[in-house]
Amino acid sequence: MAEETESNAGLFHDVVFTYIPSEDLPGQQAQGLVTLVTQGQGKYIPLREDNQQIEDLTAITHIVSTHIEFPQYDTALAKGVHVVKPSWIIRSADKGRQAQIRQHSPDPSQFFRDVVVTTANLPEGDKDAIIAGVIALGGQYSGALSKLVTHIVTSDTRHDKCVLAVDKKLSCKIVLPHWFDDCFRLGRMISEKPYTFPDPELLREDAPKRVRDFPSPHLDGALVATPTDMPQSSPPPSPAKIRQHLNALMSRKVFFAKDLQLSKHLHQTLEGLINHAGGTLTDDVRKCDIYIGQYRDGSNYIQASQDGKIVANLSWLYLVINRNKYTNPLNKLLHYPVPRKGIPGFEHMRISISNYTGDARIYLENLVRYCGAEFTKTMKQDNTHLITAHTQSEKCEAAQEWNIQIVNHIWLEECYAKCSVQTLTNDRYRCFPARTNLGEVLGQTIFDTKRLEQVYYPRSNQSPQKMAAVPETSQRKVYTAADGRSPAIRVDEDMEDDQPQTAKKPRGRPRKTAATPRLRDDEKENESPSLHSSGRAAKAKAADRLHDQADDIALFQKEMKRKGGVTHGGRRSTLVDDIDDVFSPAPESAAPKQRKKRTSDEATYDVTAVGSDLSDGETQATPAKAAKRAKNAVTAPAPEFPPIEINLLVTGSDRWKDKAALESRDRNKLRQLGISLIDEATKKVDILVAPRILRTQKFVAALAYAPKVTGMEWLERTLKDQELDPDPPLLCDPEAEEKWGFNLEEALQKAKVNAGKLFDDRAIFVTGDVKGGFNTYKEFITLNGGVCFMYAGRTGLHLPRRRVQAEDDDNEDSVESAEDFEPVYLVSGDSGPEKKLWKMFRSLAEKQGLRARVVATDWVLHAAMSQEIVWKDMFELQE
Repeated sequence: MAEETESNAGLFHDVVFTYIPSEDLPGQQAQGLVTLVTQGQGKYIPLREDNQQIEDLTAITHIVSTHIEFPQYDTALAKGVHVVKPSWIIRSADKGRQAQIRQHSPDPSQFFRDVVVTTANLPEGDKDAIIAGVIALGGQYSGALSKLVTHIVTSDTRHDKCVLAVDKKLSCKIVLPHWFDDCFRLGRMISEKPYTFPDPELLREDAPKRVRDFPSPHLDGALVATPTDMPQSSPPPSPAKIRQHLNALMSRKVFFAKDLQLSKHLHQTLEGLINHAGGTLTDDVRKCDIYIGQYRDGSNYIQASQDGKIVANLSWLYLVINRNKYTNPLNKLLHYPVPRKGIPGFEHMRISISNYTGDARIYLENLVRYCGAEFTKTMKQDNTHLITAHTQSEKCEAAQEWNIQIVNHIWLEECYAKCSVQTLTNDRYRCFPARTNLGEVLGQTIFDTKRLEQVYYPRSNQSPQKMAAVPETSQRKVYTAADGRSPAIRVDEDMEDDQPQTAKKPRGRPRKTAATPRLRDDEKENESPSLHSSGRAAKAKAADRLHDQADDIALFQKEMKRKGGVTHGGRRSTLVDDIDDVFSPAPESAAPKQRKKRTSDEATYDVTAVGSDLSDGETQATPAKAAKRAKNAVTAPAPEFPPIEINLLVTGSDRWKDKAALESRDRNKLRQLGISLIDEATKKVDILVAPRILRTQKFVAALAYAPKVTGMEWLERTLKDQELDPDPPLLCDPEAEEKWGFNLEEALQKAKVNAGKLFDDRAIFVTGDVKGGFNTYKEFITLNGGVCFMYAGRTGLHLPRRRVQAEDDDNEDSVESAEDFEPVYLVSGDSGPEKKLWKMFRSLAEKQGLRARVVATDWVLHAAMSQEIVWKDMFELQE
């Protein structure tokens, strides 16, 4: 009988829903949804007529909405109510069973929610990784090509799916897998255009150098936190039911904070507009529904925030009045009160902007100032950061030469959203997809509500937290007069500005008003400082929903931790990963010609094509095979490991090549002994394991830490015996020592004495096209205490002057000569473009009374490996 009752139950028998009216969901379409659900034995509960809100959330199972911009969204999630798009009802009715909730979420953080993907002729590892990522971010996968497919992912359009899609004129897009990789790395969905067949711009050799400008649609109404204009009048409440939902402030009580400092006239005007929109003003913060303030402080702000009121600023209020549409102020960074003293750590930053125009530039200028940093229209050598939408600009070239941090806007937005300076080691902040202008995803970052509460309005049993200090990686080396030497580079002051400067601008938050929208651009966006002369963090929806996604998210996160991203597939050996790391001379925004079509056999790579001296030849990555767990499987508790005592780095070994299971077991065995197997020398290396002395990036970089260097036998014995020998035997390789001209044991002793200060703050220049990549040699130099600058032939630079330490320096009447100062070094290869820079560098040094040495990369490698700076004529390059 029970079975019969169950079989007779309607499609929506367990659904109790309401819908949120909007322009995207007009009354006629909404009534059609109500009909479908009620015919399937579901129940519809309308919104309250007085304020268009849900009467009792506990009685609702589903909310149908095209967006998440309604006041009860967060509360609904906390109570386990499903928020779905209208497509969920339509899709369920078409299939005859309820569709998955996840693929029909209006949450913008699920940015692949409208994507249905199928693959064609991809390596299995790439395929698994892309599918896992798409599903984890709200999308769907279809094994076969159907009318529902939105994207075919392939590197070969000759596949049957691609041919069929073209012949049938299906509306799906055929894209390179690189598009998914770049979306995953950014955490944003970017335009497919540069990745789309039949002629993807990413693969074109003749693609224009300049990246096209792109609008920033998410900035509408959120350019500034302190608007100067007046909002337009809102239409009065209408008795017609079709107009009732347009009154965003209906029955709302609004409180104005004193820090707004409203004039009497403005206060009266705003009160009239709020009344027209259906709301009222109140002087009691405890009785208000909406708190409007300028700053994140004061007893009223804290009270309103702790009571769960809507907290926003005037910019948000103006938008709501003008549009007659509620939006969540936490979803736009400049719709929420600003920090009165900025974000700690920004007060000493000088930030410039490149490649953002119009509203995007105004928004970023304001955000920089609200963070507490100094915004500079032009960029000088004392700037600390350059925020850019892509790397094709003169400012970006200069920033690399001047060792200025180059980041995208996501870093700035997340610093503001998380109320603390974010570390620059996060790859997302330095990700610049080729042929993409990141202005298209500007304004999508939302506040971290937990951080806001911790920092600005902790509960009574908490105390206000100090905001996180500035990560060390975000600070540049700053030269001062006390250093006893001049800055590494500077630009002549008379070349920087037309007007003379009588005093240096004080750092910190400048006393100037936020930028306001202007009718025309009054500046050249990429104007250099006379360089011509010189996810939504929503509350957990419900335990079952997270359980449904667990497998997909776990696989996706596993894929994203791999060096190459998802487009360096699971079956690709890490030999290629290491070569990519060492020989990528350009940043992630490399020219399109450097990103060729991939074959299914990714493991084939010509090492000698770019030089094998720095190639690790090892394998560290993990295949991307998705291991699906049984639904009822019991998850084993995580093993307890002892504290980490040793960081172990392995290079030049193929022990784990194409053996992911073995690598995983070995990592766990080592971890049980207190050993952490690291993948690069960004952390202190205690033990370096290699089959022989190598010139790989890992080996050379690790020597700066004076590690214990041993052979593979020690590692294999440790794994076999499960016993740690903390004093491994020294790696013996006399042939390599003779070949490279150094003694390993002596080098390690010198490294201990040097303590990472071999180059002792020396400024060393490196060409951008050097074989092995600028970043490789920058790592060698900086790990050994030097400062590395890219040299591109820019004029007007003042080279560093470092006086020779003479034994007898008592002759005050002696005339300074070039011999009194140490030479300045340019590390270069012998390619045609690099050779053109040699004469320019020597001429620049001669004009400034210095000796120039243009040296081969062997000079840096020998110094880093022997841990001493020696000069041999063989290192110098001559025209």
